[in-house]
Amino acid sequence: MILSFTSESCQSKSASTEAETSTETEGDTLPKEFVTFYDRFHLDSAFQMEHIVFPLEGLPNSAGDGDTLSGERFFWQKADWKRHRPFTDPSNNFTQWFEILNDRVIEHWIQMNGTNLYMKRRFAKLGDDWFLIYYQGMRPMNREPRESTE
Repeated sequence: MILSFTSESCQSKSASTEAETSTETEGDTLPKEFVTFYDRFHLDSAFQMEHIVFPLEGLPNSAGDGDTLSGERFFWQKADWKRHRPFTDPSNNFTQWFEILNDRVIEHWIQMNGTNLYMKRRFAKLGDDWFLIYYQGMRPMNREPRESTE
């Protein structure tokens, strides 16, 4: 089910697929130190918990088509966090990409192909380390579906 997408359906990737998706972003190259952080973030649960700014601002997974947000901000709590694992998609049902917003902020997007369902994570370099600073669970967004690059 989509609601548990990041916590239950993300499994280890092959090294070649991981390298292709982690290091390329539409003509830009992800910083090597970010790629190292990103890989460790998904493989080491203690490291992951140490590199999330809790309470973590974001949006919950969508509850359905009629899902609406209240005017209140949403925060993920450390006690309720479900570990994020390396993203895999053997059926090619999703497209993922990175957007480098500046030298200290990178967003990771995952879209269910042919839909307006997206998951977004924002990472920021705070001091000398990278941290997850925002997480939006899989939910509809007012954004044009991204064309698959495959």
